[in-house]
Amino acid sequence: MEVNKKNLTICLMSYVLWGSLPAYWNLMIGMDPFFILCFRIIFALVFMAGLLVVTRRMQVFVATLRDKATMRYLIPTSILITVNWGIYIWAVNTGHVLDSSLGYYMNPLVSFLFGILIFREKHTKLQLAAVALAFTGVLISVIAYGSVPYISISLTLTFAAYGVLKKKAHADPVSGIAVESLIITPFALIVALVFMTDSVRAVSFTDMLLLIGGGAASAIPLALYSRAVNDLPLIIVGFLQYISPSLQLVYALINGETLSTSRLVSFVFIGLGLIVFSVALVRTSKAERAVDTQML
Repeated sequence: MEVNKKNLTICLMSYVLWGSLPAYWNLMIGMDPFFILCFRIIFALVFMAGLLVVTRRMQVFVATLRDKATMRYLIPTSILITVNWGIYIWAVNTGHVLDSSLGYYMNPLVSFLFGILIFREKHTKLQLAAVALAFTGVLISVIAYGSVPYISISLTLTFAAYGVLKKKAHADPVSGIAVESLIITPFALIVALVFMTDSVRAVSFTDMLLLIGGGAASAIPLALYSRAVNDLPLIIVGFLQYISPSLQLVYALINGETLSTSRLVSFVFIGLGLIVFSVALVRTSKAERAVDTQML
């Protein structure tokens, strides 16, 4: 399994940024989560429009809009990412960061499954062992939860499906996110201006700056992710995602959320899975270099 190191780094950056977002959304903890979501969408479009101009991708953007094959995937991805954003903001602002963390821990397992079943990606026994360890960790956490973790499952399914459709779309990263933002922004505007007029009037100058920044904070990691996911195996993309929930976990603990013994055990299993998977990647990389050397 050949891995593009540049795309690997880009994907890594996207997950680090995503893992840091709870701290940003908590700055707006007094606002209605759905109000934040509306302006997150609106200002994401504004940011992406500026990025299109700066990177001279406006023609690519227009071509993407006219490409029926690509739009077949970007319309559902715009809906999926909106639902995912909404659930995530609500979870963070209502003190359920650990639930969102568990959701993003579960997502790579679905990505592994999609990668193997949909894209026929190759995998080694060591990688499967890593997945088994991670799955055990998630299973322990789910069983100990005591009920169906709706927040976690919803975040898992929406983002995993988003990743699959983005990979199938093969859209230009900047143009693709700009199109997604354009599709959903009219609905965000209607909801904000028609159903949340009181919230709009109550926005202070500081709040507005935070909302504007939220657009950039949303678009940048998504653009990085979209750039990387096209050329990386979903197995690797999925496992790298453990970076984001790990950062969320640390933030949740700092802010007073309780980590039970069962969840601690589950995170240990997931950590062991990460170590095993890293070893598998190193071995695969060495084997590929050895083959390349012999060919020379």
